[in-house]
Amino acid sequence: MIIRLISPLVLMGSISLWAATAAVAGAPPPSWTQERVLECDEGTVHTYLTPAGFGTPFHVVGTNDVIIPKYVEVVLPTGEGPYVTLDVPGFKASNKHAVHCWYVDPIGLEVEFWGTRR
Repeated sequence: MIIRLISPLVLMGSISLWAATAAVAGAPPPSWTQERVLECDEGTVHTYLTPAGFGTPFHVVGTNDVIIPKYVEVVLPTGEGPYVTLDVPGFKASNKHAVHCWYVDPIGLEVEFWGTRR
């Protein structure tokens, strides 16, 4: 009896997650207004942040990929910094699978980060 109750819930959750991911694969949802054009070692990458903004993964436009920052440095518009704003323990920027990107956000923060792309 319990298995029958859990299975539909798991299925509904999976469908919801799939639908959210599928929506990102094309154009981002209309509420996602935080476009970020990243310059990365691999080239220019067009992304959007969720409405939650800075600190959330970057959703790569036209794919199901996300770039997840693991180590972030920012330089203030006044030139002060860099300041480390995120440093995930155990993450190695030298890992061959790490991505390295940078951009200037709308308020003028220079953001440079290393992370993973999935």
